[in-house]
Amino acid sequence: MDQVELSSKNRIELSGSPSPFKGFPKLRKSSRQMISIVTPTYNERENIRLLIERISQVMSGRKYEIIVIDDDSPDGTEEVAKELSKRYPVKILVRNGKFGLASAVLTGFKHARGNILGVIDADLQHPPEYLLEFVKAIEQGGCDVVVGSRYTNGGGIEGWSRKRLLTSKVAVLLAKPLVKGVRDPMSGFFFLKRSIIEGVRLNPTGYKLGLEILVKGNYRKLKEIPYVFKQRKNGVSKLSKTEILSYLSLLKDLYIYKIARLCP
Repeated sequence: MDQVELSSKNRIELSGSPSPFKGFPKLRKSSRQMISIVTPTYNERENIRLLIERISQVMSGRKYEIIVIDDDSPDGTEEVAKELSKRYPVKILVRNGKFGLASAVLTGFKHARGNILGVIDADLQHPPEYLLEFVKAIEQGGCDVVVGSRYTNGGGIEGWSRKRLLTSKVAVLLAKPLVKGVRDPMSGFFFLKRSIIEGVRLNPTGYKLGLEILVKGNYRKLKEIPYVFKQRKNGVSKLSKTEILSYLSLLKDLYIYKIARLCP
């Protein structure tokens, strides 16, 4: 279970292994119109500054917070984020180990104050300039979930090898029966109303939390917004064989969940 140690105004240190997500505490009225943008990091020193600056430019004039969940990066990612927190609404959560992408996002959700939650990668492969379009789709378009889609008209991927592209398309194909009508259920670039996962138990393992939310979340209206997945400029990809096996395990659990719901 996560244990919290307060170490500074904008920095929280977490210890212990992640626990399942069981829902949110009640929001304070002052936080109901806030947008919480969660970005997990590990060795993203070269990207985090530009990411935060670009998010802040796009979100200028709105009430928002950026929650950086850093898995104790040895490259100084935390120090850069801490410096930026003096100028921007950045909260830094530091974990004492690598527990996976899904648990990082859920940790961010647990500490979020907003009624709208967003997830964006720190490596700039998700262009921050789309954020305002995502938020408007929820605030003005009545959407409960907005997914950045690489595989709908207008979307795309830069710089992937044929093997990486094939792996992604096979993964999408395996997930599609779980969320019919969604072209990119594997997307890690998404926004949602906080209310759709209230009381929903989510698994802190793996790295495709968005897919689990699409399967288990209490939503009615979903919109996919096309975007081009950019080529990483700095650092290295986090995809590994372990994460692929974790994804297959998640798929198994989600199919069991779906069948149980259909055949009570």
